[in-house]
Amino acid sequence: MSFLLFPLLLGAVFVLAIGLFFTLRAVKLI
Repeated sequence: MSFLLFPLLLGAVFVLAIGLFFTLRAVKLI
């Protein structure tokens, strides 16, 4: 079960990190 859940968690963290990165870039541009 955890073997199946691990890639999903990793993907969620990856997407969250990219979203935060782009948000910070947008704030810097303004």
